[in-house]
Amino acid sequence: MRHKAGRIVAVLLVLLIIVGGGAVAAIYQKNSLAHVYFHKLTDKTEKTTPVATTDKTASSTIDEAKLKAQLKRLQFVGNVAVIQDGKLVYQQPYGQDPQKNTKTATTEYQIGALQNTLTAAAVMQLVKDGKLDLTTPVSKYYLLDNADASVTVGSLLEMTSGLTLDVLPASELNKDVIAWNLANATVTTTGQYNFQTVNYALLSGIIAQASGVSYQKFIKDTLLQPAGVKHTGFVTSAAVQSKLAPSFTYDKASDSASAVTQDTLFQTMNDQLGSKQLYTTASDMAQLTHYITSSSFVGEKYMHQGAIAKEGTAYTGRLTIDGSRLVSRANFAGYHNALAFTEDGKTGVVLLSNYQKDGSLSDTAKAILKLVQKND
Repeated sequence: MRHKAGRIVAVLLVLLIIVGGGAVAAIYQKNSLAHVYFHKLTDKTEKTTPVATTDKTASSTIDEAKLKAQLKRLQFVGNVAVIQDGKLVYQQPYGQDPQKNTKTATTEYQIGALQNTLTAAAVMQLVKDGKLDLTTPVSKYYLLDNADASVTVGSLLEMTSGLTLDVLPASELNKDVIAWNLANATVTTTGQYNFQTVNYALLSGIIAQASGVSYQKFIKDTLLQPAGVKHTGFVTSAAVQSKLAPSFTYDKASDSASAVTQDTLFQTMNDQLGSKQLYTTASDMAQLTHYITSSSFVGEKYMHQGAIAKEGTAYTGRLTIDGSRLVSRANFAGYHNALAFTEDGKTGVVLLSNYQKDGSLSDTAKAILKLVQKND
């Protein structure tokens, strides 16, 4: 009681010492020294608006019955997340995989070439900052046999570099996929599209050289942290992989499923980014897509210069314009992923699956987006 009385007296003394409107300043002028002392003495702290997280969902007008009907029609197994007007409004698991693994709203999946969406966004952030140029020959960063000046950073982005890989990687998780790619890549005809994972593997190394930090750190600092995601990271070991939803393949002829082995999974990872491979949740991927397409990221000019592929562009794993939508998809060692967003990135759906029997996940994502827009 005495302690509390003493604090009140101290406050009164401060107010008496401050002359000519100082008392008002102590209480109301937040940038005044008097205000600082006043709040320290009274133990009052400024109230701030909490930042929304992807663990909570806002109210929604989605017709859940119709949404689930779409998923049932596809025999979807995995997690779905929906964003409306920039807010996460729906995130749920759906269906059962062959082992009946328990899934929650935050079950994590590998995303395979869907990661190219983030790599391309990171490249354009460096372009915007003047640290990278799409016309720069790759030889500035890496020496490749038979590669001339036409093999540029931009050609890696578009997968028109002519780089190919015909060698199977090891089934032990590779910590340095770039060295392996450089040792095994060959150059064919530049300027012709050819989906080859070596392109984005080298881009990860170029991002590191241009930024001065590792690819992982740049992705975390530039994309993951600003987007506020909590359940996204890199599959750096078997221990990390064991915490993700296991993946399965389906054989239509025998109507049977098989669990993807660790050796097969790691070999597939090594063919892309090895231990730099990302895992995420459906809601985190929705939040990331919303962030990188927002005006607060690189802006429309740089998004359309390289982060977003033009309509009709051959598949690279990047976001691609599809009519009035942005879409992307990836199949990866039993994982199947797809997303569809409005062109402004404010409304969209993400589907992450670890077991897909048949049908087009991409078409289902588009159908759900149309349903969401109807109820937006």
